[in-house]
Amino acid sequence: MTRSIILLRGLTRGTHHWGEFPEQLKAAFGHQKIIPIDLAGNGDRYKEASPVSIKFALEDIRNEVKKLKLEGPVTILALSLGGMITLQWLNDYPDEIDKAIIINSSHAGLSPLTKRMRPLSILKLLLAILQPISLRESSIYSLTSNNPINKELLEQWITEAKNHPVSLANAYRQAQAARKFKTRINIDATKLLILASENDRLVNVDCSIDIAKSTQSNIKYHTSAGHEVTLDDPLWVIYQAKEFIK
Repeated sequence: MTRSIILLRGLTRGTHHWGEFPEQLKAAFGHQKIIPIDLAGNGDRYKEASPVSIKFALEDIRNEVKKLKLEGPVTILALSLGGMITLQWLNDYPDEIDKAIIINSSHAGLSPLTKRMRPLSILKLLLAILQPISLRESSIYSLTSNNPINKELLEQWITEAKNHPVSLANAYRQAQAARKFKTRINIDATKLLILASENDRLVNVDCSIDIAKSTQSNIKYHTSAGHEVTLDDPLWVIYQAKEFIK
């Protein structure tokens, strides 16, 4: 059976923000299908209204997956907000998921707001919203990555922001969904791997630790990468994924 690996992004980010990571993952996993999916309101689906809760976001993603008519349970690799959706998925429909990897995510019922979004980062993001698109995307890149800016990828992000602009209303709806995510999670810990960046300047690493403790799941740490660890060190993520999924 061909394994399908679903990729889910974070707040206001779409499938085009993955950069080369899907192709790198495809090269590493061979025959497996690598399928990035946009949440309503992001990416190619930017004209749709974003869900107002993580539960509704899950149903939105499940509907997209059903359209693909994939064989068997899927594997999920999800970043940030995508990780919240994945936790909900593991809780509500465990038989639909074979394995799940969540990266730099958080849970409102486990971690305080000041750790789920560092106060200085909130200020920087609010200021970025007021800037022209090129400066806004550059600010977001600098905040979420600890590597020097890849100018080619930044240009792709700028183009994406112009072609598929996420509305302020949808950004607010997604932020509210994340803020209210307090579902008590009861999952099979053997299905979940948590990846966490110790130097994430957006989300405190303690949030990943809190999830790991609550779910009794395994957690692996990157010592230098930022929030966008799939950008900063994709080979490390791929190695961890292969070790977990095999």
